[in-house]
Amino acid sequence: MLTTKITFALADWIREWRKCRGTNPSIDECVKFVQWKLEDYELSDSDKRIIESILLYES
Repeated sequence: MLTTKITFALADWIREWRKCRGTNPSIDECVKFVQWKLEDYELSDSDKRIIESILLYES
């Protein structure tokens, strides 16, 4: 389950990525970021849809 803290961190990370690189990160890069933040947590399909929604919202 993604927490509010993780989702805000992801949104911040996406904005910083865009500022530095001028493009959006891929969904796979966003998933890797969340997995890194959560360490040993296995993401569910629902978690991945939430990550994709955050990426679309921040784009």
